[in-house]
Amino acid sequence: MNDIDSGAQQQGRSDEQTQKPSKPRVKRSIVLAVLLAVAAVLWIASGMFDGDSTPEQETVAERNAHEPEAIKVRVHDFTAVDHPRMLVVTGRTNAIKDAEIKAETAGQVIARPARKGTVVEKGTVLLELAMDDRLARLKQAEARVGVAKITYEASKDLQRKQFESQIKLAESNAALAEAEAELAAVKLDIQRTKIRAPIDGFIDELLPGPGDRVEVGEQVAVVVDLDPMRVIAYVTEREVEYLQVDDLATIRLPSGREIGGTVHYISRVANDVTRAFRVDVWVDNPNHSIPAGMTAEVRFDGGTRMAHMVPTSSLTLDDQGRLGVRTVTGGDTVKFVPVKLLDDTTEGAWVTGLPDTVTLITVGQEFVVDGQKVTPVRQGDPSAPSDDAKEAQPIEPAPATEPMTPKSAVNPETGGAN
Repeated sequence: MNDIDSGAQQQGRSDEQTQKPSKPRVKRSIVLAVLLAVAAVLWIASGMFDGDSTPEQETVAERNAHEPEAIKVRVHDFTAVDHPRMLVVTGRTNAIKDAEIKAETAGQVIARPARKGTVVEKGTVLLELAMDDRLARLKQAEARVGVAKITYEASKDLQRKQFESQIKLAESNAALAEAEAELAAVKLDIQRTKIRAPIDGFIDELLPGPGDRVEVGEQVAVVVDLDPMRVIAYVTEREVEYLQVDDLATIRLPSGREIGGTVHYISRVANDVTRAFRVDVWVDNPNHSIPAGMTAEVRFDGGTRMAHMVPTSSLTLDDQGRLGVRTVTGGDTVKFVPVKLLDDTTEGAWVTGLPDTVTLITVGQEFVVDGQKVTPVRQGDPSAPSDDAKEAQPIEPAPATEPMTPKSAVNPETGGAN
């Protein structure tokens, strides 16, 4: 038994000895994992805080310091001149006068002398209604007027002879006036059986035809006056101050046809929603060739402003997406200047935002950046770079676009092989 107990004790001591080393191994693995995590965090942080925040500026500065010869760019001097301030807005044509014609008496249409889509003069008969009993009522009204006149004349004679009172004379006079009014109403009703055009214009609608019956107040036709034509446009609160009544304007129709007009009206109350001001331009339309309701481009002459005409190819964008040009300032240093485009023509682009006199890079502007030193070359100089964009070298060309020619065989001025 003693042997067994001693053996068990020895076996227990050996097990304890074999189990004790496992604890340090577990601690070492945890410490190793923590160290790796800390190292990873420090490595990421080093990239965030130790990175170069102005690589382009340092690249430009290094290039200016180490480049043996500055890149050549073609430049040209531009001076600001007075440029017409053209205000271009979209409007629509609108008839100055239109008439919705309604029947003033009831009856059946017996004739339609006019035709829809034709031009008529004021007073032209459009529709004719049946007379019905109007002629009989006319004879009856005329007879009553005759009787009333005789009665009134007799009353006057008797009143002069003092055989009749003044009251009887007044009653006879009132009866005569009533008969005459009834006669006038019948004659007016007969006149209204012929529905006429109230204005000169174009018959846009002619609804009833022969056999149709119309009632009092029913619309039967629409006549619009298209000469002159009105073009309604809206300008912003910044632009309205440049316009005046009687200013000239140019109207461009969807077909490309251009016609001249005159500003006839400028509203002094802005629209509550758009804050825009209404402007009416009148144009001559003798042949009624311009229909109402058509979209039109309206160009106003809003005075002049100082602007530069620059080549369209010289316009570029900076890293923020702003439109501008690259100029050469003192010390032959490149500077990007934002501009505002006023007008784009076949001769060039009119822009504002530049100094009165500026030296502009016309060739090579896409391959230089702000602060870079360049060698400006004027037009006509034999050493001036050509219009080919390859004449200028980018600061940091992408590896995929590098030429296959060895660097020793590349001409630094032209970017091509020697």
